Amino acid sequence: MASFDTKEEAETWLQTHPHPPASANVLIANTYHDVVHDRATGLRRLLRNRDLEYYLAERRREDPPVAVASFGRFEEADAWLQSQPKPVPWTWVSIAGEPYLAAYYPNLGHRALYPLSLADGYEVTSGEPPQQG
Repeated sequence: MASFDTKEEAETWLQTHPHPPASANVLIANTYHDVVHDRATGLRRLLRNRDLEYYLAERRREDPPVAVASFGRFEEADAWLQSQPKPVPWTWVSIAGEPYLAAYYPNLGHRALYPLSLADGYEVTSGEPPQQG
């Protein structure tokens, strides 16, 4: 639904929004969070969401990482991703030998790099819900 650089920015948005959604997903510093808003009590919260870790584990299982580009530093990879005129929704890149998922969120106009190591400890098996390992 939205993307923020800091949790403080997201909290300000949530607390000052006249009619926040009852539930939604937002990105805060490239980390998923759930928006929780109880209209009856006025409760407004941002809760850490682990969907990204499960998604990365699923991508690793279904499409093992084969980098389309390699970079020595994160900043180089980020500059490359930001410069793509029409990025694909996702692809693998390598940064200092570590696989990263380069993701593009067209609805937000947001581009992000996620280290595959975030999925360590998460296992996805076909036909079953993700399990934390």
